[in-house]
Amino acid sequence: MAFDEAFLDELKSRVKVADVVGRRVKLVRKGREYMGLCPFHSEKSPSFSVNEQKGFYHCFGCGAHGDAIKFVCETEGLNFREAVERLASEAGMALPEESPFQREREEKKRSLYDVVAAAQQFYRERLAGPGGSAARAYIDRRGLDAETAERFGLGFAPDGRTVLIEYLTSKGIPLPEIVEAGLAVTPDGQSAPIDFFRNRLTIPIRDPRGRVVAFGARTLLPDGKPKYINTGETPLFHKGRLLYNLDRARKPGFDSQAMLVAEGYLDVIALAQAGFEHSVAPLGTALTEDQIALLWRVVPEPTLCFDGDAAGKRAAYRALDRALPLLKPGQSLRFAFLPEGLDPDDLIRKAGAAAMQKVVAAAQPLIEVFWERERDAADLTTPERRAALQKRVETVCDQIQDQTVREHYRRELKDRLWGLMRPQRPVRAGGQPVPMRQSGAAARPSLRNPPPPKRFGAPPAVYGNPLTLRNSAAARNTEGAASGLSEAILAFLMVNYPAICLQDYEAVEELSFETPDLDRLRVQLLHFAAEHVELDESALKAHLAAQGFAEVLSGLENRGVLALDRAASAGLPPEEIVLRWRDAMAAHRRVQALSPAARRARSEWAREDSDRARRSLEEAEAALTGSIEAASGDGDAGY
Repeated sequence: MAFDEAFLDELKSRVKVADVVGRRVKLVRKGREYMGLCPFHSEKSPSFSVNEQKGFYHCFGCGAHGDAIKFVCETEGLNFREAVERLASEAGMALPEESPFQREREEKKRSLYDVVAAAQQFYRERLAGPGGSAARAYIDRRGLDAETAERFGLGFAPDGRTVLIEYLTSKGIPLPEIVEAGLAVTPDGQSAPIDFFRNRLTIPIRDPRGRVVAFGARTLLPDGKPKYINTGETPLFHKGRLLYNLDRARKPGFDSQAMLVAEGYLDVIALAQAGFEHSVAPLGTALTEDQIALLWRVVPEPTLCFDGDAAGKRAAYRALDRALPLLKPGQSLRFAFLPEGLDPDDLIRKAGAAAMQKVVAAAQPLIEVFWERERDAADLTTPERRAALQKRVETVCDQIQDQTVREHYRRELKDRLWGLMRPQRPVRAGGQPVPMRQSGAAARPSLRNPPPPKRFGAPPAVYGNPLTLRNSAAARNTEGAASGLSEAILAFLMVNYPAICLQDYEAVEELSFETPDLDRLRVQLLHFAAEHVELDESALKAHLAAQGFAEVLSGLENRGVLALDRAASAGLPPEEIVLRWRDAMAAHRRVQALSPAARRARSEWAREDSDRARRSLEEAEAALTGSIEAASGDGDAGY
């Protein structure tokens, strides 16, 4: 059901965001806002604020921002509809009237929930009865105790062809509903349905709200095929959109900021019994896009656990390829590989939970697993094959939809490719490198034996480049100075003209300074602005000095290069101050946008002394110099 804006606005007006946040965060009132420790990242001093008047929360540390609905989604792993339903119930609001079609569909689903719940009751009773001895023995062999079997609702489907059908129809449940719920099927060539699960251990599958919607089942015959089967697709169950045990794992996963994805149901149950309550599994398929999205609602980097054999690696690579296009800033996957021949259940029974914890702690980031796959499969014996590897890596990077992540992957993998493919200097007997050929008194690099790469951030070694390029802003890493200067200009304006913080509060919130002292000053300015209806320059500076910023303020006042002349404080009109503030903001954004390009140009020049690299560096130099002059107002980049 879609919710219209009027309903959502009414809900937000009835629900106090401070009350919703206050369930998980200890809040202290500070002026017009509440402050507390951010629930989304680790911190020792409060930077998380809740503004009841504006109806949102904001963390000045990590940037988390949203309303009461988003907070429930982020902290409890609910989707938007589920969060709205919960808050509406708490606020005593009825959900909007459904259309006749929606009402009929929901009534049918409610009826099917009852059918599946009755089947679960039947399977549980049969597990405890005389006919369930083989299933109970199997549970014991797997090392699962009675409490765990009870908690996860394990059951037993008897071997009869229509035992479940007869039980459910005796309860007044129509046969068509039993079939629609996926509990009975009609085999090819037959006219009457039979039970879908027979002589199997049953494992109930729940939706995010904890309702049983389907079953997984494991054969109890030594040579039974297939070993596992699931309920087919039904109005209640879409196997690619659910994760097994998510309803139980969501809260411990969010609280610990860790989610562990195993390959099977019984692995998850064994992990949970061993203390890994944050474990889930896909439902008989490779991990889907919808399931990855479900995981990211709970934690930014869930860990996928695979067997260490060839089949486990292939499964990991399928998950990797599925996830690559979906990567976003801060959202990725990690990969943990078990000792060959062991699944999580085996490892825990053999070596205990500590051994499993070591496997999880050794999990690799997605980029490492991707790089190892490509590198280990590559043949680098000819230029054409090296080019093929480079092309393959570039093609995979192009699949990443998020531009920022895509660019970071390209740079990182380009570095790794260069390190893998660059020719090595020949080595004499005894391990000593052969010296480079000499030309006159000075050693020059051979085209066959280029110099080794420099440390990150070090200026490149220049061979025959113009002195102007050697001393350029990009080569000297002046973009760092430009960024620091533009940050200082903005901080100076905020301190000396604090009304800016009230007029452009959201813009100041969104800023992020690389200079730690200036960023802490910015956060303190926002705190002060939140507590005062009017801002006085002298009161603000006194407050900042009392908070330990006296030296920072002195440094700002003593700088010789600032966009706003000192005389401006004597009578510059407010509208001119705002214009200069926004000009300074624009210059700062340009410097931030150009800095990565300058770093890339400097890095490429360090690796190859070519006309192309020189031109790239010259272009970066020209653009950065222009931005420095725009930021400072007079071309002086000193800090």
